[in-house]
Amino acid sequence: MEDDFVIDQASWHTKKQRNYELDSSIIYNYFKGIINYLQENKLTTRIILYDVEKVDDDTHFKKSDLTEEGLELIKKAYGKWVDAVVDKKKSPYDYKILDKALSKIRNPLK
Repeated sequence: MEDDFVIDQASWHTKKQRNYELDSSIIYNYFKGIINYLQENKLTTRIILYDVEKVDDDTHFKKSDLTEEGLELIKKAYGKWVDAVVDKKKSPYDYKILDKALSKIRNPLK
């Protein structure tokens, strides 16, 4: 696929230099959370991560891993959800932001 690209990868965040301390487990947890959400809501074209697999620095997802709805959700809500998890210390399994965006994608007239 010519226009395929990596949307996000754990190592981009765990290896990033910051002026504050960020535990890599936060990154790994939110990657597990977003991938679970995408897979459970049928927004992926393949299994990205099996339940028994652990997230590590190589964990990533690409454009080709997502359905059209999945890609639209990432564009509309992923950054806001990540900010809530990392900055506001929300649970990576608190999917309210993602649920609201997905509902608007699936039911645009509501």
